[in-house]
Amino acid sequence: MAAYTKVGVGYNIQVAVDAKNKMIVEQAVSNQVGDAGLLTQTADEARMLLDAGKIDVVADGGYFKIEDIEACEKAGITPYLPKGQRGQAADKGFFRKDEFHYDADKDVYVCPAGETLVLKHSGRHRDIKVFIYMNVAACAACQLRSQCTNKKRRTISRFENEIVFERMAARLRERPEIMRRRREIVQHPFGSIKQWMNQGAF
Repeated sequence: MAAYTKVGVGYNIQVAVDAKNKMIVEQAVSNQVGDAGLLTQTADEARMLLDAGKIDVVADGGYFKIEDIEACEKAGITPYLPKGQRGQAADKGFFRKDEFHYDADKDVYVCPAGETLVLKHSGRHRDIKVFIYMNVAACAACQLRSQCTNKKRRTISRFENEIVFERMAARLRERPEIMRRRREIVQHPFGSIKQWMNQGAF
Protein backbone atom coordinates (compact mmCIF):
# COMPACT_ATOMS: atom_id res chain seq x y z
CA MET A 1 0.00 0.00 0.00
CA ALA A 2 0.99 3.67 -0.33
CA ALA A 3 2.60 4.09 3.09
CA TYR A 4 5.05 1.25 2.51
CA THR A 5 8.55 1.69 1.09
CA LYS A 6 8.36 -1.87 -0.21
CA VAL A 7 5.56 -4.29 -1.06
CA GLY A 8 3.00 -4.59 1.73
CA VAL A 9 -0.12 -6.73 1.81
CA GLY A 10 -3.22 -4.62 2.26
CA TYR A 11 -6.59 -3.61 0.91
CA ASN A 12 -8.25 -0.30 0.16
CA ILE A 13 -11.77 -0.15 1.63
CA GLN A 14 -14.29 2.21 0.05
CA VAL A 15 -17.51 3.15 1.82
CA ALA A 16 -20.36 5.53 1.10
CA VAL A 17 -22.36 6.79 4.09
CA ASP A 18 -25.86 8.24 3.86
CA ALA A 19 -25.88 11.69 5.49
CA LYS A 20 -29.48 11.41 6.69
CA ASN A 21 -29.27 8.10 8.56
CA LYS A 22 -25.47 7.82 9.13
CA MET A 23 -25.58 4.32 7.64
CA ILE A 24 -23.11 2.69 5.26
CA VAL A 25 -25.02 2.21 1.99
CA GLU A 26 -22.18 0.99 -0.23
CA GLN A 27 -18.84 -0.66 0.33
CA ALA A 28 -16.14 -2.09 -1.89
CA VAL A 29 -12.71 -3.64 -1.40
CA SER A 30 -9.88 -2.87 -3.80
CA ASN A 31 -6.16 -3.51 -3.99
CA GLN A 32 -5.62 -0.16 -5.71
CA VAL A 33 -3.02 1.76 -3.70
CA GLY A 34 -4.69 5.19 -3.73
CA ASP A 35 -8.27 6.48 -3.71
CA ALA A 36 -7.97 8.56 -6.90
CA GLY A 37 -10.19 7.07 -9.59
CA LEU A 38 -12.52 5.22 -7.19
CA LEU A 39 -14.99 8.04 -6.47
CA THR A 40 -17.43 7.63 -9.36
CA GLN A 41 -17.97 3.89 -9.05
CA THR A 42 -18.55 4.07 -5.27
CA ALA A 43 -20.80 7.13 -5.46
CA ASP A 44 -22.82 5.82 -8.41
CA GLU A 45 -23.49 2.51 -6.66
CA ALA A 46 -24.68 4.46 -3.60
CA ARG A 47 -26.90 6.66 -5.77
CA MET A 48 -28.56 3.59 -7.31
CA LEU A 49 -29.00 1.86 -3.95
CA LEU A 50 -30.63 5.01 -2.56
CA ASP A 51 -32.84 5.16 -5.67
CA ALA A 52 -31.88 8.80 -6.13
CA GLY A 53 -31.75 10.63 -9.43
CA LYS A 54 -29.04 12.98 -8.23
CA ILE A 55 -26.85 13.09 -5.13
CA ASP A 56 -24.11 15.21 -3.60
CA VAL A 57 -20.94 13.33 -2.71
CA VAL A 58 -18.26 14.66 -0.37
CA ALA A 59 -14.80 13.11 -0.17
CA ASP A 60 -11.32 14.05 0.96
CA GLY A 61 -8.52 15.29 -1.28
CA GLY A 62 -7.16 11.79 -1.88
CA TYR A 63 -9.97 11.25 -4.40
CA PHE A 64 -9.15 14.38 -6.41
CA LYS A 65 -8.74 13.29 -10.04
CA ILE A 66 -10.08 15.47 -12.82
CA GLU A 67 -11.39 12.59 -14.95
CA ASP A 68 -13.27 11.11 -11.99
CA ILE A 69 -14.80 14.44 -11.00
CA GLU A 70 -15.98 15.02 -14.55
CA ALA A 71 -17.44 11.49 -14.70
CA CYS A 72 -19.38 12.18 -11.49
CA GLU A 73 -20.90 15.35 -12.92
CA LYS A 74 -22.01 13.47 -16.05
CA ALA A 75 -23.59 10.73 -13.90
CA GLY A 76 -25.79 13.13 -11.91
CA ILE A 77 -23.43 13.19 -8.93
CA THR A 78 -22.32 16.58 -7.61
CA PRO A 79 -18.85 16.12 -6.08
CA TYR A 80 -17.26 18.23 -3.34
CA LEU A 81 -13.53 17.59 -2.89
CA PRO A 82 -10.70 19.84 -1.75
CA LYS A 83 -7.79 20.15 -4.15
CA GLY A 84 -4.47 19.65 -2.44
CA GLN A 85 -1.67 22.04 -3.34
CA ARG A 86 1.09 19.96 -4.88
CA GLY A 87 4.27 20.66 -6.81
CA GLN A 88 7.32 22.84 -6.40
CA ALA A 89 5.41 26.04 -5.65
CA ALA A 90 3.55 24.53 -2.69
CA ASP A 91 6.59 22.58 -1.47
CA LYS A 92 8.94 25.58 -1.50
CA GLY A 93 6.50 28.23 -0.32
CA PHE A 94 6.21 30.04 -3.65
CA PHE A 95 3.00 31.64 -4.92
CA ARG A 96 0.44 28.86 -5.50
CA LYS A 97 -1.32 28.38 -8.80
CA ASP A 98 -4.60 29.52 -7.26
CA GLU A 99 -2.96 32.92 -6.63
CA PHE A 100 -2.78 33.42 -10.40
CA HIS A 101 -6.06 34.67 -11.88
CA TYR A 102 -7.25 33.10 -15.13
CA ASP A 103 -9.00 35.49 -17.54
CA ALA A 104 -11.14 33.21 -19.72
CA ASP A 105 -12.06 35.96 -22.20
CA LYS A 106 -8.42 36.73 -23.00
CA ASP A 107 -7.09 33.21 -22.30
CA VAL A 108 -4.29 34.54 -20.07
CA TYR A 109 -3.19 34.30 -16.43
CA VAL A 110 -2.50 37.37 -14.31
CA CYS A 111 0.21 36.80 -11.72
CA PRO A 112 0.38 38.25 -8.18
CA ALA A 113 2.61 41.07 -9.52
CA GLY A 114 -0.09 42.04 -12.04
CA GLU A 115 1.78 40.76 -15.10
CA THR A 116 0.11 38.76 -17.86
CA LEU A 117 1.20 35.21 -18.66
CA VAL A 118 0.27 34.15 -22.19
CA LEU A 119 -0.12 30.76 -23.84
CA LYS A 120 3.25 29.61 -25.23
CA HIS A 121 2.86 25.93 -26.02
CA SER A 122 0.92 22.77 -25.20
CA GLY A 123 1.59 19.14 -24.41
CA ARG A 124 -0.14 16.12 -22.91
CA HIS A 125 -0.47 14.71 -19.40
CA ARG A 126 -1.85 11.18 -19.48
CA ASP A 127 -4.59 11.58 -22.12
CA ILE A 128 -5.37 15.22 -21.31
CA LYS A 129 -4.10 18.20 -23.28
CA VAL A 130 -2.17 20.73 -21.17
CA PHE A 131 -1.49 24.37 -22.06
CA ILE A 132 1.59 26.22 -20.72
CA TYR A 133 1.49 29.95 -19.92
CA MET A 134 4.48 32.24 -19.23
CA ASN A 135 5.98 35.71 -19.63
CA VAL A 136 9.78 35.50 -19.79
CA ALA A 137 10.39 39.27 -20.01
CA ALA A 138 8.13 40.09 -17.05
CA CYS A 139 9.74 37.40 -14.87
CA ALA A 140 13.25 38.69 -15.66
CA ALA A 141 12.43 42.12 -14.22
CA CYS A 142 9.98 41.05 -11.49
CA GLN A 143 10.59 42.23 -7.92
CA LEU A 144 8.54 39.28 -6.60
CA ARG A 145 10.39 36.52 -8.47
CA SER A 146 12.03 35.17 -5.29
CA GLN A 147 8.50 34.54 -3.95
CA CYS A 148 7.41 32.88 -7.18
CA THR A 149 10.19 30.67 -8.54
CA ASN A 150 13.90 29.85 -8.31
CA LYS A 151 14.11 29.61 -12.10
CA LYS A 152 14.38 32.28 -14.80
CA ARG A 153 10.63 32.22 -15.36
CA ARG A 154 7.42 30.92 -13.80
CA THR A 155 5.16 28.71 -15.88
CA ILE A 156 1.51 27.92 -15.20
CA SER A 157 -0.12 24.86 -16.73
CA ARG A 158 -3.82 24.55 -17.53
CA PHE A 159 -5.65 21.34 -18.44
CA GLU A 160 -8.08 21.44 -21.35
CA ASN A 161 -10.86 20.53 -18.88
CA GLU A 162 -9.63 22.73 -16.02
CA ILE A 163 -13.10 24.28 -15.87
CA VAL A 164 -13.99 21.14 -13.88
CA PHE A 165 -11.56 22.28 -11.12
CA GLU A 166 -13.02 25.78 -11.22
CA ARG A 167 -16.59 24.53 -10.82
CA MET A 168 -15.43 22.45 -7.86
CA ALA A 169 -13.73 25.42 -6.20
CA ALA A 170 -16.89 27.53 -6.70
CA ARG A 171 -19.06 24.83 -5.08
CA LEU A 172 -16.75 24.65 -2.05
CA ARG A 173 -16.81 28.44 -1.67
CA GLU A 174 -20.62 28.34 -1.63
CA ARG A 175 -20.73 25.54 1.00
CA PRO A 176 -17.60 25.91 3.16
CA GLU A 177 -19.10 23.84 5.98
CA ILE A 178 -19.52 20.71 3.88
CA MET A 179 -16.03 19.31 4.50
CA ARG A 180 -16.53 19.53 8.28
CA ARG A 181 -19.85 17.71 7.92
CA ARG A 182 -18.14 14.96 5.87
CA ARG A 183 -15.98 14.00 8.85
CA GLU A 184 -19.02 13.83 11.12
CA ILE A 185 -21.02 11.73 8.64
CA VAL A 186 -18.43 9.22 7.47
CA GLN A 187 -16.88 8.62 10.90
CA HIS A 188 -20.22 8.06 12.67
CA PRO A 189 -20.82 4.41 11.67
CA PHE A 190 -17.22 3.46 12.45
CA GLY A 191 -17.51 5.02 15.89
CA SER A 192 -20.66 2.97 16.48
CA ILE A 193 -18.95 -0.24 15.32
CA LYS A 194 -16.00 0.38 17.66
CA GLN A 195 -18.34 1.01 20.58
CA TRP A 196 -20.38 -2.15 19.89
CA MET A 197 -17.21 -4.21 19.62
CA ASN A 198 -15.62 -2.52 22.65
CA GLN A 199 -12.64 -1.70 20.46
CA GLY A 200 -10.35 1.31 20.64
CA ALA A 201 -9.55 1.14 16.93
CA PHE A 202 -11.09 -0.34 13.80
